[in-house]
Amino acid sequence: MQSLGFAFVLEPVLRKLYPEKAEYESRLALHREYFNTQPYLASFILGASARLEQDRASGREATADVSGLKAALMAPLGALGDSFFWGALKPLSAVVAVAALVGGGWWAPFLYLILYNVWHVGLRACMLFWGFQSAGDPVALMNRYSFTKMARLFKAITLSVVGGILGMSFLWRPELMAFCFPGILTALAGLGLALILAAVLRWGGSPVKIMLGLAVACLALAYSGVV
Repeated sequence: MQSLGFAFVLEPVLRKLYPEKAEYESRLALHREYFNTQPYLASFILGASARLEQDRASGREATADVSGLKAALMAPLGALGDSFFWGALKPLSAVVAVAALVGGGWWAPFLYLILYNVWHVGLRACMLFWGFQSAGDPVALMNRYSFTKMARLFKAITLSVVGGILGMSFLWRPELMAFCFPGILTALAGLGLALILAAVLRWGGSPVKIMLGLAVACLALAYSGVV
């Protein structure tokens, strides 16, 4: 799935390390084998693969198993990256931007782009170098980047912001308000919704399904004229 892109990025490294055409083509063909992981965390595997290819070409590690490393890392990093980037970072960036929008911030879309891109582009660049430096050590990766802890924190903040959005309803522009409740009731409703969603997460609910469910509920309420 991602093998052509992986080989394309690694191709300049292989061309420099293996001046003999036959060996260069053999190593390039090796990296066109099946490869699929979370696209942002692929940079860690790219750095590690470049390091192993360098060790192999220099003779420091003549038996370096690059294919084995890629096969061992791509599935765990795929699950880890999906949970953090798709299930935590993107929803958090989106709800913060929505909160800015309902507060009257015309710049909310730019806020979303800044929040999301600064995180994922920065991490991708850092992990490329960290993958090379650690030679693909997953323990070193987890010690350096606490993705699981950050994902839990981001999800908790997301739910809090969702509750805050409802509590900010008295600030919404008229076109965003079909009915009004007293501020205390709106705030309590937001708090209740946030607590319910937090409980669903603790019981093993999927963050992605929760966000999709909220989107469907909002669309249904909008088309029915309730909001």
